[in-house]
Amino acid sequence: GAHLLQGLMHRDIDLIGFLESLGKDVGYIYEWADVRIEECPTVGSFSEQVTPDESIERILQEADELRVRLGLDEITPICILAAVVKPQVAFSLEQLKSLPLREHEIINHLSGQKSPTSVLNSFEQNNNTIAFSVLNQYCIDKTEQARSESIDKIIGREKETRSLIEVLCRRSKPNVLIVGEPGVGKTALVEGFANEIIKGRVPTMLKNAVLLELDTSLLMAGTSYKGEIEDRMKKVINECKKLDKAILFIDEIHSVVDSKGNMNGVANLLKPELARGEITLIGATTFEEYRKIIEPEQAFNRRFEVLPILEPDTNTAIKMVEVLLENYQLHHQIEVDKEAIPECIRLAKRYAKGKKLPDAAIDLLDRTMAAIKMLDELSLQDLDLWKQDYDTIKQQKDLNEDDKIFELQWMYTQLQNRISPILWGSLKEQPQIETSYNSIQIEELIDKVYDELKEYAAIKREKVGKLELAAVMAAKTGIPIGKIQAQEKEKMLNMESHLLKRVVGQDHALKILADA
Repeated sequence: GAHLLQGLMHRDIDLIGFLESLGKDVGYIYEWADVRIEECPTVGSFSEQVTPDESIERILQEADELRVRLGLDEITPICILAAVVKPQVAFSLEQLKSLPLREHEIINHLSGQKSPTSVLNSFEQNNNTIAFSVLNQYCIDKTEQARSESIDKIIGREKETRSLIEVLCRRSKPNVLIVGEPGVGKTALVEGFANEIIKGRVPTMLKNAVLLELDTSLLMAGTSYKGEIEDRMKKVINECKKLDKAILFIDEIHSVVDSKGNMNGVANLLKPELARGEITLIGATTFEEYRKIIEPEQAFNRRFEVLPILEPDTNTAIKMVEVLLENYQLHHQIEVDKEAIPECIRLAKRYAKGKKLPDAAIDLLDRTMAAIKMLDELSLQDLDLWKQDYDTIKQQKDLNEDDKIFELQWMYTQLQNRISPILWGSLKEQPQIETSYNSIQIEELIDKVYDELKEYAAIKREKVGKLELAAVMAAKTGIPIGKIQAQEKEKMLNMESHLLKRVVGQDHALKILADA
């Protein structure tokens, strides 16, 4: 009975509003049920079969009798609640004395309606409220976000957007599976489609469409019993079907298809709905996950038309970044040099692993702007704090030569780690401590580097340039980009001689290749 009472307090049941309308403290009722659960006898050994106790049968019988008295067609959660708090059904009279909820309060509230039919209508209205709130609980309204201009602009995906709209206007199987590598803009394409809906640049049948993104993490959050995810998803599907034109978007859709995942039951719910054409679905996934998880599920896969999204070329990526630039400049209050954008694209394409353009370039630019902001505000302070520790080491007289060299090397490493990579990259030279240096030579080197850093830290940076981008990328990857570029130039200059050693009899062709 106590477990059932706690279950009735769950937000999906939506009895919390009813109890609050009676002036009841829901938190106290939940804690009261907790105490009753602790009083339950514990079983020493684990049993695979969990069965309800005798009180559950009494509760359901009492709830059914109340249903008959009220003239309802089915047992409602309120009927069960009234049965739970009735003395000698789930709890003794002595136990219920400390519970601030009485059966007669619930009955009187329901009986206060004009007729049994109005009681039913009242509960159905409450259920409608529950149903409508389901979309607010587990979905994000992308069309509403577009209306409030909280979605970034998108450019360079006009062809893909047109294809997406064409598929959604089909009579049969109007479902799209957007497939592309991480960072190419799959979600951005869907958000761009939401903008098209709001601006009216869609066919008549999509004019009043509502684009809802399913938040799978919220769908899974707080689930306590088997099948609860499926119950929630069923409510979402039913509510989508009530709307004139609802389009459901599921990002990372492979997570609901994967037979080894927690959400496999969601895919089983979607299959018959897609087969009957009762809901319209947009999914997004990567090529790898599509081939590994979705493609083998033919019953699911054949309901979709695959829309591949490829990485944009350099010119398109530059335009994509330029469109978004204003929002980032407003956020960071930092300008971006015009020449920095092509460099940002080049660095991101070359060195960013696991992500594609344009997202990799946007991430690099955003990170660099944040680093510059932090550099301007904190670098002098960071240097001063480091200098205090450094001076303490220098003033220690009881250290022998080896210990002092070790401590000074440590402080030099700390200097590199504590300051911004942009500030470190501003140095004309980045000297390394040689093994032959004594403590005095190391101190001279550190003092020189510190003075130069202090000078650069005093300069306020208001623009993102090539140097700042390269410094941040070097810090992210651990690759000294300047050194790599120098090595590549040397390789290019010596390409012909290297090729001549390996390829015989093609001297003229190799010369043309090297010159190109």
